[in-house]
Amino acid sequence: MNFTFEKQTIECIKKLVAENTTVAITTHYNSDGDAIGSSTALAEVLRQMGKTVKILLPNDYPQFFKWMHGVDDILTLDRHPKPIRKYINEMDLLICLDINDLSRTEDLQPLFEQAGKKSIVVDHHINLQINADAAVSFPEASSTCELLYHVLVACGYEKYINKHVAESLYTGIMTDTGRLDYSSNYSEVYNVMGKLVGMGVNKMFIHDKINNVYSYDRFRLQSKIMKDNFVYLPEYHAGYMMITNQDKKDFHFQLGDSEGFVNMPLCMKDLKFVALFTEYEKGPVKVSLRSKGKFPASSFATEFFNGGGHFNAAGGKHFGTLTEAIEVFKNGLEKYKDKLEK
Repeated sequence: MNFTFEKQTIECIKKLVAENTTVAITTHYNSDGDAIGSSTALAEVLRQMGKTVKILLPNDYPQFFKWMHGVDDILTLDRHPKPIRKYINEMDLLICLDINDLSRTEDLQPLFEQAGKKSIVVDHHINLQINADAAVSFPEASSTCELLYHVLVACGYEKYINKHVAESLYTGIMTDTGRLDYSSNYSEVYNVMGKLVGMGVNKMFIHDKINNVYSYDRFRLQSKIMKDNFVYLPEYHAGYMMITNQDKKDFHFQLGDSEGFVNMPLCMKDLKFVALFTEYEKGPVKVSLRSKGKFPASSFATEFFNGGGHFNAAGGKHFGTLTEAIEVFKNGLEKYKDKLEK
């Protein structure tokens, strides 16, 4: 894969960075490893360049990312509403990472739109909807972290990629590809991973910090979901799981506890598509979708759940009850049945 960018875009990014001193970095609600990784990596680069930088998030992020360099300076709207509003008024430049639509920042969206500041986007999702002053959108990339690495090099910022930056970028690539199980069938992603390890990244340390940190309650929740809350629909080569509000109470659910659940049924040889529905007392039902082969999870998410994402890994929301969300899913399976049978 050839990561070649338009010269005009790279020059515009460099100009915006050079001319502005107070920078805000943002990413999507319920930030994952790619979102936190790309945000902390770029924040560290910009701080080395003498910029004032804050990462602004709509809500908190999972505990297993707390070890990453720079996370202590993150402001979240649910915990720091006044400092966030103050910083948005003061910022010169907004950089959006790992989002194709500003709506994915939830309640931060109107604050950013009202501020009307200069902006940059670096993202690897399809259908970019953000009207930025400079945008790099590359859906073929494994992750925003991999894409950001190439953007940093193209801008001449490679000298700022220290061990902290490398750890953040590695984390994003590793998590967004399912430990290189998907979205990584090309050599360049391995070249980048090799370069990052060469900068001092301790691969075993990062994997341990992210994958071996769950509680006993989370293990029990996982067992319960697979035993009682998974429904197999063999006629569609599909299935779905659910996490109810009662499950959350019973197993002391914490943000990030459901990480990886949606991928587990994909080990079944006859299953091509799976959904995980997570209920919330306030707000819509969260929907996570995963598929194998040529089934378009992203199209399904867009058509039925106000969402989108990658071809085989996508998500969305249903503004209704859990039961209604599952019914929408089943109706969608009937519409997409010909694609699931192939």
